[in-house]
Amino acid sequence: MAIWLTPLLAALALLASHTWLLLARRRRQRARERLSNNSLQLALELLQNLQKHRGLGPLKDAQSQTQRAAIARQLDRLWPGWPSAAQRLPDLNAAWPALRAQPADFNGHCHLIEHLLEAIQLLELRLGEQHAQVSAGLSEACRSLEDLGRLRAFAVRAANHPRCPLELQIQMRYLCQRLAGPSCEQRVRAVIERLDRELIGAAHIRLAPMDCFALLTPIIDERLQALRASLA
Repeated sequence: MAIWLTPLLAALALLASHTWLLLARRRRQRARERLSNNSLQLALELLQNLQKHRGLGPLKDAQSQTQRAAIARQLDRLWPGWPSAAQRLPDLNAAWPALRAQPADFNGHCHLIEHLLEAIQLLELRLGEQHAQVSAGLSEACRSLEDLGRLRAFAVRAANHPRCPLELQIQMRYLCQRLAGPSCEQRVRAVIERLDRELIGAAHIRLAPMDCFALLTPIIDERLQALRASLA
């Protein structure tokens, strides 16, 4: 073999090694991106179902109980996939059995949802670090959805009374003010106005609990679907 071939072969071997390392690094990065993306998709589905379970929590009619039971079964299927170990996330699924047994535990649901929102923010940050094209704002959008979810849950509870209790009036008016900003879409504004007219400020409540649930659920579901689509 000619002497001049030795450094050439060494350079080619070095290039091949560098290329292999680069490809392996990219494969690992893509795997991490897929894991973070899948975890975010799961977190959004958990958020949607937990909010619904909370909203239907205090209702005792047959229709509501049937719907809540179906949501609980869906959550039973979702929670085992929560990647607490793989993604170094809090073991949130440990809190679910108690809430399943006590669906009217409003504060317990809110506490778990708050931890889920924190996990969503962490996953969003990780995905953004791994992929420069990921747009920010998902965690903020989820917190805005939680305002809608809480408003729905408060409205359902208020509708069980002849007149909206003062403590619920205060909390609902606060949420309505937060939601009715300059960027508020017209149909959300229309729901807020109707809630104020027929529930929050009404001398006699004119909305049934399931009416309140149905007013906001399509809006929340559509926004969550759009967030999931943005991750696809």
